[in-house]
Amino acid sequence: MNMNLTCTHHDLSLDPEIEKTAPFDDLQISFYAVQMEDLQPMSQFYQDWLALFEQDPHALLNHHPDYLLYLQSQLQKSFPDRPSYVMFCRHQGTLVAAGICCPKNLSTKTLRGIGPARLLPGYYLKGNGFLLQQAYQDDSAFLEFLLETTLKFFQQQHATFLFLEDVHLNSPVKACLDRLEGRCLTYSHTGYQPRSLIRFPENAADYWNQFRSKSRRKHRKMIRDNSHLKLVRITEPDQIADFLSAAHQVSKNSWQSQRLGLRVKNNDQEVSELMFYALHGALRSYLLMDGDRPVAFKIGSQFQGIFNDLEFGFDLDYASASPGETLLLLILEDLTEYDSPRTYDFGEGDAQYKQRYSSEITHSGAVMLLPNTLKNKSLLCYLNTSRWIDQTARNLLKTSGIYTGLRQLVRYGKLGSR
Repeated sequence: MNMNLTCTHHDLSLDPEIEKTAPFDDLQISFYAVQMEDLQPMSQFYQDWLALFEQDPHALLNHHPDYLLYLQSQLQKSFPDRPSYVMFCRHQGTLVAAGICCPKNLSTKTLRGIGPARLLPGYYLKGNGFLLQQAYQDDSAFLEFLLETTLKFFQQQHATFLFLEDVHLNSPVKACLDRLEGRCLTYSHTGYQPRSLIRFPENAADYWNQFRSKSRRKHRKMIRDNSHLKLVRITEPDQIADFLSAAHQVSKNSWQSQRLGLRVKNNDQEVSELMFYALHGALRSYLLMDGDRPVAFKIGSQFQGIFNDLEFGFDLDYASASPGETLLLLILEDLTEYDSPRTYDFGEGDAQYKQRYSSEITHSGAVMLLPNTLKNKSLLCYLNTSRWIDQTARNLLKTSGIYTGLRQLVRYGKLGSR
């Protein structure tokens, strides 16, 4: 494995620890501190990255170079002294892997730490994985090498951690993290939580056959009772401004905003993100309307056959009409009738409505990857102890019924789930 150090990128081949762990000969690993000119479509940097993106059947939208271009101005404002990096791995001069890493700070409070908050500087890996050439898709040793090398690089940049926001329990990345145990440290403040999926059958309309006749009658009755509410599908750039305005209006009176803060702000950042989805044919969001008044919204995207449920809210003034479940039923009807995905991913969380409509329950969670140092071992000892205390307190509240009651009051303004 060879490397040459230049003023525009960092190479790790000269590091003896990286040299001896390389699973192949003639690998070149380069980390580029991204500049705006690198992300212009005419640059060779952009074209090489885009070609790899288009070859990878498992690529996510946030692996696309345009997604980093969309994020770059925000990141530069938030982290003026810490650039984003793109890792390029070449084998005999051919680009075979790429990783996109952006700066991120995490508070020990967010990580369930008890006591005074401390801010930890680090980086997160976009898409929780790497773009890979087809020949390397199933090579676990190669994936381990990329993760370990990336962590090593950010250790040299004085970052505390490499963060993976959403690791699936049965994914190749999780298997690699397990095999890296001892060489690296891992911590998950969320743990691996239930994640509901719908795997649509080959004929998507057959999805409804999994429900009992009584449930299907209940579904039809709910839609009939709310027949005055109309579904609007949002996929085009010229729909975005009106959609975000309506979603913002709903969000101001949703339980999510009351509990977590305003979810849809209708700002330039949200416009840019939805515009990115729309321009790449991946925007698929919905509004539920009562005449001219928005009642509920779903922000979603659909790419590579997967519909991702990104954000949701309904107006609490309509809570008695079950607007959330009505919206979901209408969306599922639309998904089974028009441009059907293979999978509906509800995202994290174990809400009862997700369990009712899913066909598969898996698990996923956020994971921090840290260098195996004495300082980091002390940090994880503190965090693990704090998390145990937090979980013990939550379990006591759940056992008493207080936790569930408080959550229902916050979400629906009354006891009893909807």
